[in-house]
Amino acid sequence: MLDRCIYEAQEILLVYDITSYPMKSETQPLVALVGNKIDLQHNQTVKPEKHLRFCQENGFNSHLVSAKATDSVFLCFQKVAAEILGIKLNKAEIEQSQRVVKADIVNYNQEPMARAVNPSRSSVCAVG
Repeated sequence: MLDRCIYEAQEILLVYDITSYPMKSETQPLVALVGNKIDLQHNQTVKPEKHLRFCQENGFNSHLVSAKATDSVFLCFQKVAAEILGIKLNKAEIEQSQRVVKADIVNYNQEPMARAVNPSRSSVCAVG
């Protein structure tokens, strides 16, 4: 299974407790599958549903990020750390790391258009 998970992986982090020897634990480690480059949706070959289904089938945490656009990267690490520590993140903590999209509000002139000469045809939408 690992050969399918780490195909073309850029990095894999294995974290263990250096104060405990031998290296064995009663609990299973947290495994998170992080899909990168969500800013390139036009080139996407792995659909989010398939990513999520794979994670659910294998007991992985699921994260989708864009390292280039820094979208959800901090939140990914924050969620992983919180789960390891048994901390539930509140809505404010989750929202603080999400990117804010700013847009200008444009009020277009709402002048009524003249009636079409041939009412059986559909009306035309003009974008200017």
